[in-house]
Amino acid sequence: MMNRIILGSLLLILSWTTTPQLSFALAEVKATATVTGAVITLGDVLENLEEGRDIRVMDSPAPGEKISIPTRYLVTLTRQHNIYWQNSRAVRRIIVTRKGKSIRHKDLKSLIGRELSARKLTDRQTKFYFTSRNARLYLPEDSSIDDITLEDLSFDQKSRKFSALISLPAGNGSHTTAIVRGRTQAISYVPALNKSILPGQEITEKDITWVAMPNLHIGRNIIRRKDQVVGLTPRRQLNDKTPLKLSDLKRPVIVSRGKMVSIIYRSGKISLTALGKAAENGGQGDIIRVINSKSHKNIDAMVIGPGRVQVLTARSNLVRSNLARNNLAQLN
Repeated sequence: MMNRIILGSLLLILSWTTTPQLSFALAEVKATATVTGAVITLGDVLENLEEGRDIRVMDSPAPGEKISIPTRYLVTLTRQHNIYWQNSRAVRRIIVTRKGKSIRHKDLKSLIGRELSARKLTDRQTKFYFTSRNARLYLPEDSSIDDITLEDLSFDQKSRKFSALISLPAGNGSHTTAIVRGRTQAISYVPALNKSILPGQEITEKDITWVAMPNLHIGRNIIRRKDQVVGLTPRRQLNDKTPLKLSDLKRPVIVSRGKMVSIIYRSGKISLTALGKAAENGGQGDIIRVINSKSHKNIDAMVIGPGRVQVLTARSNLVRSNLARNNLAQLN
């Protein structure tokens, strides 16, 4: 089959090149082409075409879409207009893409949000989200998002889902439609950082902002209160305006592993101090292991300041339990 196509193309070329009227190089068919307008012309699909460039081939596809044109269709069309060309690469189909401006569903937030708000379906405690927020639509090159209109919007009270029918310009005064889907959700405002904070830097109240988050997405690991953030430090670099997780933060290290510490022992009116070495890193209120420099015993102690820990004795089990609960509550 391919051999017959190539042979036919060569015979066609030979018949054209033997015509006395032709004293210029033949136009060449393209394998691919890109257009911007609503109509595909011969000048779009044939290279080096000197005459007949504006002859219509067919309508362009929608912006951002492609269409396939068989070369045999061009043979029929060009014969009617005495247009000569060659197909030296034996192209069977020309793939034509129409350029267009790309927009995402989330770019329509203002358009659809106005209608939802007018129907009192959204407010400060209820926001809406697109099902496919990054799905793309395409507009003609000479159009903008302001040319998109909302034709209709349906809303299901039970599922809280909506479907928006929008009208898009398609070029030359024509329009096409598309459906954008999403849902409304109850939201809460949770803490987030308003700037980048490096690990080791202590977070202050001025570093905190509040961001909206769907209640359905607020799990046990999401921080809800400001006092769960202030005084802690990120475990890694965090993006600003992103809800914070308990696993994102830790207490700043004020006792470093391998460093000497003062070990304080208190029982009633008795208070003793000894030197030791920290076996773990620890922040304010953390319980870590330390090694007594004299007895070389491992001791559980609570970090009470830079380079200072306090021994947890049997009498302080209740204190230790309460501290552990408090620490867990602060981090949870």
